[in-house]
Amino acid sequence: MQRFSIRRLERGDAAAFRDIRLQGLAQHPEAFGASYEEELEYSEAQIGDRIANNVVFGGFAEDGALAGVIAVARSKGAKMRHIASIWGMYVRREARGTGLSRLLMKAAVDEATTNCRSIRLCVVSSNDAAMRLYESFGFRAWAKEIEALKVGDVYHDEILMRLDTSG
Repeated sequence: MQRFSIRRLERGDAAAFRDIRLQGLAQHPEAFGASYEEELEYSEAQIGDRIANNVVFGGFAEDGALAGVIAVARSKGAKMRHIASIWGMYVRREARGTGLSRLLMKAAVDEATTNCRSIRLCVVSSNDAAMRLYESFGFRAWAKEIEALKVGDVYHDEILMRLDTSG
């Protein structure tokens, strides 16, 4: 069984983060609000800034390869600081079914619950496996955004989910 270590990414991880993010965007464009073409334009320094301004966790395989990522952003405004958003979750195909998704999700939820009362995320309505994972952590659907994303000529709905905590 493959073992993974989870740690917060740093600016020095920008190239590895960019690589895995671009892979996710290319292979599953319906699962992300960002597009491959837009992300391709970001410099390594800009990606380093994104890592520095969010809490981004990486799941590393025994050989040191970055196999999965997840990010947590806390709302900035005074009236919304109690809300955290989980974004950008992606696990490489070869690491799926290994428990890495659960480890990444646990890290993100643990981080968000330290100072937020509500954790929110969006998931494309066709991703049943992701919805089951999120529900297993206590997330519940609270809205459906019809035609939230358009990839080519195809529209995709998103399920908005939230987990309310005592943070």
